[in-house]
Amino acid sequence: MPIKVLLSNRKNNNGGPGIFRKRLINSLNKIEDIEIVTDEKNKFDIGLEFIQKNLDYKKPYILRASSCYYHYKYKLWNNKPIFKSIKKSSHTIFQSKFAYKLCDRVLSLESRGAVKSGYSIIYNGLDLDYINGIKPASDIYPGSFVSCARWDSNKRPLSMIKGFLEADTGRHLYIIGGEGVAIWGRALGKKYKKNKYIHFLGEMDNEYTISLMKACDYQLHLAFIDICPNSVLEGMASGLNVLCTNLGGTPEIVGNNGVILDVDKFWNSKYLRYTDDMEHIKRKHLDEIDTSIIADGIHRLLKNKSKPEMSKFNIDDVSKKYAKIIRKVVK
Repeated sequence: MPIKVLLSNRKNNNGGPGIFRKRLINSLNKIEDIEIVTDEKNKFDIGLEFIQKNLDYKKPYILRASSCYYHYKYKLWNNKPIFKSIKKSSHTIFQSKFAYKLCDRVLSLESRGAVKSGYSIIYNGLDLDYINGIKPASDIYPGSFVSCARWDSNKRPLSMIKGFLEADTGRHLYIIGGEGVAIWGRALGKKYKKNKYIHFLGEMDNEYTISLMKACDYQLHLAFIDICPNSVLEGMASGLNVLCTNLGGTPEIVGNNGVILDVDKFWNSKYLRYTDDMEHIKRKHLDEIDTSIIADGIHRLLKNKSKPEMSKFNIDDVSKKYAKIIRKVVK
């Protein structure tokens, strides 16, 4: 009899968690002794929860933790269900080493005995066969850059555009993300929409996004903190070298396949304390990276000729790691 795993579709269905959830369900269902159940009304042996436990049941569960709230305004109360979910889980999976380090620092996981049941670091995965089967877009300037995100100040679109233009490479930048156009449209439209090197594409479907990535050479991802961004994994699987910042899980997955800008400080800052002294890190100041640093990083990126090795991010290999933990907990 296969082990029946509840992986509900009711919560966290949008953005990165939703994308990865679908990939994981499809891959786990290929494993002979694993059967995915998406409705809690059906019988199951164990739950697999994302971010925090959202459903009320008494069966054991594995938690795929994302992150926690680290801003002083939100972290005290909003972190309570996250901490409780980690502590009561039979095993916790963190998406990156940074994710664990952040949660331990903010929630004091070790000292409060929240991970006694064990934890693992498992990066997100991709369907590499799907990506390899997509042809590069034919209407993209050769040697271009691409950036893809759900845009807000944390993703730093203004700094990215200014730094790209300051680099003056004569190449083109394609910006994907519907929310970015909506939120930043007025500010960007007046100054940059008519620039021949900047292309705002809005929200695109996944297949065309990857098709466009495969037609480009480089990716920009300057987020303040991203735990394990699917867009960067997709970019690397499309053959792109990446310019990123130094916080989050992004540097872990980029490694030598890009350039990492040392522009953010976190662990030794007041950002992790309960304090009102947040002026240096308030949201409105996040999108203010020194553009000369970005421009220099772009020129260094142009010299990087390595090709990303993506086998360890194959979703089928990732799901096997999940299956191993599922079997261990059930037994």
